[in-house]
Amino acid sequence: MGIAGSLLFIAVGAVLAFAVQIDSVGVLNINMIGWILLVIGLVALGLQFVSWRPRRPTLSPRVPPEEEEERGPRFRDAGPPP
Repeated sequence: MGIAGSLLFIAVGAVLAFAVQIDSVGVLNINMIGWILLVIGLVALGLQFVSWRPRRPTLSPRVPPEEEEERGPRFRDAGPPP
């Protein structure tokens, strides 16, 4: 479930929890179902943001300028093509 699914669960849960005035339909409590959907959506949204976090730093090693000249330039802008 992505961010859109999480937001959908949050929206449907909020509508059922706060806007619907029917307390129960048979053995189902509509307000409790709304709260459950709201919590599931919030947990899923939180897990989405945690999974986007980088797992390890992506820092490139710094090369001193004197060593760069020995190795040669990695990427140098050569300007526009001829």
